[in-house]
Amino acid sequence: MLVDFIKKNKKNLFFYGGLFLLVFLYLTNFKIDVKTDDGWFMTAPREYDLFSYLQWRYEEWSARLFPETTLYFIFLVPLFVHHFISACAWFLYSYSLVRLFSEKVTRVNFLVAFFSLGFMNVFVMKDALFWITGATNYLWPLSLGLFALIPYADNFFRRKQTTVWPYLLPAFLFSLSNEQLIACVIGVVLIYHVAIFLRKQKENYLLFLPTSFFIGGAIFMLSAPGNDLRLQQEVKMWMPDYHDLSIFTKVLRGSSWLFEGWQTKLLLLFIVLFIVSALIDAKRMLIKVTGVYTAFLLLLVHTFPDRFTNFQAITKIDLLLEIKQGNLFHGSVLGAVAPFVLWGLFFLLVIVCSITVSEQKIFLGLSYCAAVFSSMIMWFSPTMYASGARVFMCASVFLIINLYLLYQQLLKTKGKEAEWKISVYACFLPAINLLFVLFLP
Repeated sequence: MLVDFIKKNKKNLFFYGGLFLLVFLYLTNFKIDVKTDDGWFMTAPREYDLFSYLQWRYEEWSARLFPETTLYFIFLVPLFVHHFISACAWFLYSYSLVRLFSEKVTRVNFLVAFFSLGFMNVFVMKDALFWITGATNYLWPLSLGLFALIPYADNFFRRKQTTVWPYLLPAFLFSLSNEQLIACVIGVVLIYHVAIFLRKQKENYLLFLPTSFFIGGAIFMLSAPGNDLRLQQEVKMWMPDYHDLSIFTKVLRGSSWLFEGWQTKLLLLFIVLFIVSALIDAKRMLIKVTGVYTAFLLLLVHTFPDRFTNFQAITKIDLLLEIKQGNLFHGSVLGAVAPFVLWGLFFLLVIVCSITVSEQKIFLGLSYCAAVFSSMIMWFSPTMYASGARVFMCASVFLIINLYLLYQQLLKTKGKEAEWKISVYACFLPAINLLFVLFLP
């Protein structure tokens, strides 16, 4: 039986086995950084038994029970175990991304989905995917969350009621993993249930089980007593004036952080989204206008790099007072507002272009809204600036999902003869980006 199985699946075993080996070897380049949270989690087993450790974390810091438990044990075993699990998570992410939109997983689609993570900014990848603590809190929950959404996608896109039981454990573990990710997934599944109801389509009632896990996990994590204590410590350490800020000031400060983050961490994804949209339908006037505007904006930023990427200037002035005094067109106000207008128009044009050419307009629109929402969550966190690049992983994933959908549509428009060439291009750029990560300090 085993020999027959190997003979029938020889190509698949060689392809996936070889790719897994390459991934594992790639991940071995990332070591424990004792100067970061890695160093703290290494000492935890010496000071606490598991139950005391989880109780302390829940009551005084975080209710992310899955990554917290994993981090308690992961530094007690050789580092290659972490790399092996991360490689498995990367594979699970790739499989899940393909399965969300296709019933069959081909080697080419799997490879494109696998390399799609490489479209992320290099600093986002390093912090969220390859840093030991970061991977446990972001990459592993991401792969579990996407996998848990497969039965929802089967029923919504293909009207097929998939068995839910294999997805319950991943859904449960994911529900106790990451507040930012779980908030987005709850939005996705609630929209799914509402859409199924409005379409008068037969519901897979067993899907209410993972939905209840997601909602219950979010309530459990957000109601943990440690959140208040953690907030006090984070305010004291990172943003002492946090409680004195008005809602408007928080939104203004959050907006400057969001635009700066999107301009630096998501720019590559937006440019690739536009390129793929243009390849799908280059004749549209909107595509041409967006292309000209993008070239103009990049030239402007190249010529005046500090003037049109300074999103912090708006936090240095009293915008409401300037507006009340009629100083809206004064140089300092215009200089502070200009980067938001220019980059906001760029993001909007690319979003509208991709939605216009897409066959899944509503889905793409909702996905973009989720990307924005996942970043806006941080507006009311005192660790907005301290959290680093990893908090943009969630927005990056939603953009990657849109990019993968447009890639699939591009294959249909260009035909079978162009599939291999397009797939090579889809893998080449992210592969180079993944290599760049190895040279980061």
